[in-house]
Amino acid sequence: MIKMFKHMNHYRNNKFKQVKHTLQRLQLNWSKTNSTAFCPNNYKSILIVMCDFGIGDVIIHSFLIHELRRHNYEVSVVIDEKNKFLFDYFIEIDHLFVFDKRNIKKFIKSDKKITIDLAIDLYEESQNSLRRVKLISSFNPLHTIGFNQKKFFQYDTSINYKEYDSHITKRCCITLNLLEIKFTNVNYYLNLKESDLQKAKLFINEICIEKNKFIIIFNPYGSVETKSFSQEQINIIINFLSQLKNCITIIVGEQKCISNIKELPNVFINRNPSFFVTCALVSLSDYVITVDTSIVHVASAYNIPMLAIYSNQYCSSFDLNKVWAPINSNFEQIFVSENGKKIKQATIAKLDVNQLLNKISSLPAS
Repeated sequence: MIKMFKHMNHYRNNKFKQVKHTLQRLQLNWSKTNSTAFCPNNYKSILIVMCDFGIGDVIIHSFLIHELRRHNYEVSVVIDEKNKFLFDYFIEIDHLFVFDKRNIKKFIKSDKKITIDLAIDLYEESQNSLRRVKLISSFNPLHTIGFNQKKFFQYDTSINYKEYDSHITKRCCITLNLLEIKFTNVNYYLNLKESDLQKAKLFINEICIEKNKFIIIFNPYGSVETKSFSQEQINIIINFLSQLKNCITIIVGEQKCISNIKELPNVFINRNPSFFVTCALVSLSDYVITVDTSIVHVASAYNIPMLAIYSNQYCSSFDLNKVWAPINSNFEQIFVSENGKKIKQATIAKLDVNQLLNKISSLPAS
């Protein structure tokens, strides 16, 4: 009986939330009196919406930010508290606006003291759309670009996007083409402090008794459990890596996750909690082994050869193996499979690690 009441209460709360969101959406739509025509020559101040982004999402957007600023646009970013540290120097922008997800109303009512000509939102409708639209509306931009946005009138230009197998940067390219901006290659643009590089070099020098060792970065944990190796898999992998006499392996990741991993000969844990020192280690490495997370995109930024492990997730028909793949010129992806076929919605914990060990054994320094 108690279980039934809990289920009914949960169902009622969800329905109430849906009705509430629908009313808020209608209210926002009614407040948008006129749609404006897209006029690229009229825009100089651009806002990029980074609501509910992970670190990897931000790194990917560094391509769009760089190209816009290179063409003399003033670029602002609106982002939540947890990722504001990425814009101190790591990614260069002109203005940063930080909101607290627990108090969106306060941010919406705040005086932005800036005029936004164009707002850009690269992501389609989702459970976070209402929050994104509220943020956009608070800036009152002249024009807003979105992708697959049919329900919200705030998007003056909604691009019908059905390229389910294309990399997420394709959306950046489409946006740049709309603005008549010419570019040659898709790259990520990151800045590391010399002090972070020196800390990374010092650590490498401490663990490399012999010079000219082949440096491998191993990142076993993703942002969620489905994108992470199991402890048993990690033990098998690092045991194998420890036997590569010409290699040194550095394990990176959140300290709370990697601190309990046992170090072995030739296998060391990076105990510096700084994300930027981790990035510096990646930039100095010869090879990266990582699950689908921000380290994929850091390694792509520095064009480090990489073995990336993905868990075959799909979202609204988009193949996330391809949407969030590495972009550098020298990488391989491994997908969780069974009898040679990819398993949809699989977890990395189901991966046969022999696939990975076979790839590692073919490295030049192994």
